[in-house]
Amino acid sequence: MELIFIVAIFGLLMFFMSRANKKQRQAVADMRAGIDVGTKVVTNGGIYGEVVDIDGDVITIETTPGTEIMTARNFIAGITEPPFAVEDDETEGELDVTVPDDASSLTAEDDASTAVAEDGKPASASSAEDSGEQEPRA
Repeated sequence: MELIFIVAIFGLLMFFMSRANKKQRQAVADMRAGIDVGTKVVTNGGIYGEVVDIDGDVITIETTPGTEIMTARNFIAGITEPPFAVEDDETEGELDVTVPDDASSLTAEDDASTAVAEDGKPASASSAEDSGEQEPRA
C-alpha cells in the first residue's frame, strides 16, 4: 500500500513538472513566432540588435549601423531594448568642433610652466635641488 502511495506522489510530481516546462516552451515559441522586421531582440549569446530581414528560420540582425549578422530563429533569447543608447549615423555630422589654424592657441598660457628660478635654471630643476633630489645623469 505504501509503495502505491509513493508511486502516485512521484507520478503527480512528474506531471506538474512537465506541465510547467511545456507552458514555458510554448511561451518562448510564441515569442519567437511573433518576431517581425524592426523588432529589437537579444540572442542567446548576448548580442543586441534589430531584426532587418526574416527568411524562414534565418533572421538577419543589425547590431550596429552597417553591421548585420545572421542567426537561427531558435537562438533569439528575447525581445528587448539594448541597455545603452545607440547613436545613428545622422548624428555624427552634427558635431560642432572648431580646429585652430596653428598650434600656438593650444598651449596653456601658464607662466608657471616657463618660469625661471633666480639662479637661471628652470623652476622644475631648482625645486628638485631644494627638495634634496638628485638629477638623473646621462
